[in-house]
Amino acid sequence: MKKMVIGSVLLGSVFVMSGCTSGLNTSASEGQTTKRTGEISTSTTNEINYESNPIFEGRLIGDPVIDKNSVILSFESVDAVNDPESIHDVLDSNGVVLNVDKTIFDKTKHKEKFKQGALVEFTLTKTPALTYSIPPQVPGDSIKSVQIKDN
Repeated sequence: MKKMVIGSVLLGSVFVMSGCTSGLNTSASEGQTTKRTGEISTSTTNEINYESNPIFEGRLIGDPVIDKNSVILSFESVDAVNDPESIHDVLDSNGVVLNVDKTIFDKTKHKEKFKQGALVEFTLTKTPALTYSIPPQVPGDSIKSVQIKDN
């Protein structure tokens, strides 16, 4: 019995050791450090994508709902002005609801023009948080600015 257990442990350790050492000669993927040289490989396309914030525009499907701490803006569809995160499909499939922080909305010019049918442009943070609800909602801390695009 002892010989079988010891043999099984030895055989298992051989497999573990061979599995751990098989990756020494493989190359590192983007953004990983190689074991032999310690150099870091980066991608210039990723750096370019994260330099700007996502910007979208759409028409309000109703008047804003103004609460004590937030303003709710609802859109049936939105168009991407700048979409480095590729989230347009998520926002456009079932519309989107913005829960704009009241302090950000108060800084907006022409607040009186936020009415049903108004064209609004909104800027999100670089990696915005979204709910998985239908329609998806964007919380206030993911919204950098909102502005009226209609003249």
